[in-house]
Amino acid sequence: MVNTAAVGRNDVIRLVALGLLVILEGFAVVSTVLNIVFVPLGPAYPNIASVTILILPVIIGLISGRVEVAVALTVLPFFVLAVVYTAVYAPVWNIDLFQLGVLAERVAGAMFLLGGLGAFGWMIHRIFNRGAQRGA
Repeated sequence: MVNTAAVGRNDVIRLVALGLLVILEGFAVVSTVLNIVFVPLGPAYPNIASVTILILPVIIGLISGRVEVAVALTVLPFFVLAVVYTAVYAPVWNIDLFQLGVLAERVAGAMFLLGGLGAFGWMIHRIFNRGAQRGA
């Protein structure tokens, strides 16, 4: 019989960790795109922020239970950034349909990269999870 209290507590911890990692990824994306330094680490800060953007989606994918969640959560910070940028810096009445395509083209590569890294992390999770189930 499965202890539902222990499973529920582990799920809550996992979900809180996912939320914190998504927020950290969001800060790294905003920091990199807008050239804002959130933590003064000197000249190493850009390198750390860049590596963070590549590592956090994989970690989010590792912790996610489903591939849909992994992809959606890794893309979410960049999607929110794109929406905020469009709303604040490029009001709709200044954008025609051709400019929307150009803006979407600029963010599509980064969104696919983040989503792919999240899916990669989820696949790594599945590989090790299958091995643990077979060995048991």
